[in-house]
Order: sequence, then C-alpha cells, then structure tokens
Amino acid sequence: MILHIKSLVLMAVLALPVGVMLSSCSSDNDPFFTANEDDYPVILNSDLVTNEEWKNGEPPVLTTITRKENFVYEAIVTPAHYTTVTWFIDDVQVAEGKTINYGPLPVGEHLLKIVATTTKGKETSRTRKISVTLCNDDPVAGKDIHDRLVKQGSVAQLHGKNISKVTKVIIGTQTVDATYNEGEDCVEYTVPDLSDGVYTLQLVDAEGYVFDAGEIELNTNPQYSGEKVIYTGPSEKLAWNAITWGKEDIPSLGIKPGMIITVYVTADEGAEGAIATSWWNDINSGVKWDAEGGCKQSLPQGESVMTYTVTTTQYLEEQGLGVVGNNFVVEKITIEEPAETVIYEGPSEKLAWNAITWEKEDIPSLGIKVGTVITVYYVADAGAAGAIATSWWNDINSGVKWDAEGGCRQDLPEGEGKMEYEVTNLDYLNEQGLGVVGNAYVIEKVTIK
Repeated sequence: MILHIKSLVLMAVLALPVGVMLSSCSSDNDPFFTANEDDYPVILNSDLVTNEEWKNGEPPVLTTITRKENFVYEAIVTPAHYTTVTWFIDDVQVAEGKTINYGPLPVGEHLLKIVATTTKGKETSRTRKISVTLCNDDPVAGKDIHDRLVKQGSVAQLHGKNISKVTKVIIGTQTVDATYNEGEDCVEYTVPDLSDGVYTLQLVDAEGYVFDAGEIELNTNPQYSGEKVIYTGPSEKLAWNAITWGKEDIPSLGIKPGMIITVYVTADEGAEGAIATSWWNDINSGVKWDAEGGCKQSLPQGESVMTYTVTTTQYLEEQGLGVVGNNFVVEKITIEEPAETVIYEGPSEKLAWNAITWEKEDIPSLGIKVGTVITVYYVADAGAAGAIATSWWNDINSGVKWDAEGGCRQDLPEGEGKMEYEVTNLDYLNEQGLGVVGNAYVIEKVTIK
C-alpha cells in the first residue's frame, strides 16, 4: 500500500507541465531567488543592468555630486551570499563590500568600475562615470585678458565669481598670497618671477582647497590685442598732479564707449590715483574722483595697473582726460577696444521657444559689466524671432518683458546674421541671469567684448 501511494505521487509529478515544474526556479533578474556559488554573478541595479548606454567609447554618468559630497551607492548582486563586490575609482581600489561611502572627490569626471566576483572566481563588472561639480559658493576665475596676461613682479588683479574666497593663487608651481580688494571686487597678488610663458592657474581658499582655473600667461612686455599706446613714460613721480589731455584731444585719441583705458604704474607706499577727467572727476558719472562712487584707487606698492571702462564720453568731451594722484610714476597709458571673448560655441539645437541660459551666479565670471557688448551669431529660418535677454525673458537694461513695447525682441532675417546688445545696467542680469531666447534659429556663437 505504501509503495502504491508513492507510485501515484511520482506519476502525478511527472504529469505536471514543464513550466509548472520549473516555477520554483527564478530568473537571474530576481534578487531574491535561491542561488548557489556555481552560478554566474549578476549585477541587478536598474541603472547598471547593461553597458549598452556607452556613446563614442565613453560610459554614461551614474551620478552627479558636489565636491563636498561623498559617493554613496549600494550594489545589488546575485548570488548574494557568494559574491564579493570591489569598487575602483580611476583604476584605484577604494572599497570592498556591497555598499560604498567614499569621498570627497576632486572636481571633474571620475571613472567608476564595480566588479562582482564569486567564491568560484566567476566575475562580471560595470563601468560608469561619477561627475563631481563645484559648489554654488566656490570661486571661479574670470576670463578677462588683463587677468590672464600679466607681467612678472607686477601686482595683478583677478576677477570672477565668489572671488573673495581666494586667499592664494598658484601659477605653475609657485604659490603667492592674494588679498581681496572689495572696491574692485577682485583679488590682488604679486606675479612671481618666472620665465615668459603659459602656466597653469589655480585658486586656493581659506580651507586649503585647490580649484583649477585654466591657464595664465606671463610676459615681461605684455601686449593686448587692439591696445593703442597714447603715452609712454616714465613720467615724473606724481605729487597731487596729473598727466592730462584737453577736451579737444578726445576725438583724435579715438576714445569711445566700451573702450578700456589702462595705466601702468610703479607706486610708492601709500600711493593713490585715478583715471579721471582732467578736472579730477569720474569719467562716467562726473562726480569728484574721491567722492563716494568716484574713481579713486589705493595703489599697491610696486608695479601694477589701473583700468577703466568708458561707458560715456560726455564728461571727457567737456573736461578732457587725466591720470591723477600722488606718489606714483606712470610707465605707459593705453586704450583698447576689447577683443571678442567667446562664451558659447555652437551650433546649438534649433531654438523652439526656449533658450540657452547662464545663471545669475555666472555673470561675474563671464566678465560682463556696464559697457559690454553681447553678440549672438545665428542661422535663422523664415519667421524666426529672438533676443539677448535675461534668463527670465526680460530686457537686460529695462527689465520689461522681451516682447513688450520697448523690449528686446527682434524679428530675425532668414539665413546667417547676428544680434548685438550693449549692457548699460547690471541689476537685472545679477538678479535673473543671461539668456539667448526665441524660436526657429540655431545659435552658432555667443561673444562679449
């Protein structure tokens, strides 16, 4: 009787459909199935399932974190009890185990490799990137040519975003102290005595963190594109007097709005100076040079430069030009129409009532100031409309809506062309950021000068 019952059970089992008989075995995509050490390892995370997302030989970005955050992740693998997970960042093993909490990492992209190995030596892996970005309050150096081409031994300036946090600059391998100049919103430092050439530039904050800032050129006789010398010294040491040009000289000098006047000086301790009118008034506002909002500067001892961007020639044409002050020698005075600086290189996707934008925090590092001309080079379809505006689609200078009366909207002719906009007010850019907005055109390039 017992044997008969066993036979019946066996016959019933054999009669089951194959699919039913196999239903107790889960697929490799089920993290909870019963697996053994002879199975091949599988990484089950949905964002690590395959390597098919690679493009142009580059793996995709798994996560984006700031430089102050750790990379935190958990790998789901099977067979879980027989698999070891090893983590590599930039080809260096940094952790072992199914979870990782590692960092912080330097700014930039880092190669992440996750390797799953069973006790029987079977292995699989996934490769991704970790993107590490700056924090919103980190310093970023601007691109102004006068900041990037400097003379050895001179006191140079460096402008940019959150630049007040910089306490040192590193040029090549030379580290020098930097002092924040609140009036100019820049840091000042003495350029180290290195050979002429191009060097890496890095910024250091109070915590000792080092930020890459591109390159800087040192030259014993820096020449700026478009710079015209209007005075060659050395002068006598100024003692509350001035080097001047009369109002009748302004047209022949060729000074016009947007131009930069640069004065190269060698100063004694306590020197003060200004680029002003010959009446010792501010060129753009007309107020006294030493009044609140005037153009007076305290000059660091040694070689340095004063610069001034002209936004109006009204007071120059009434009062002439002067380099005024005390206790410094004028080595050279130049004027220049700044060369274009490319801030966006396309071609973009065709705009369809959208925009290319820069956040308000980016404005200082772009180097946009009153008098800057923004130029957009484009290729437009028939019926295209566009504008150089804030990222909120408002007029940069007035704040009105881009398409309101007096706004900045333009109907763009079909084909290649350019839009230009002169900045006379920074308030809205500093509040809303910058945008190139509109419809039915491709942006080839955006420049400032």
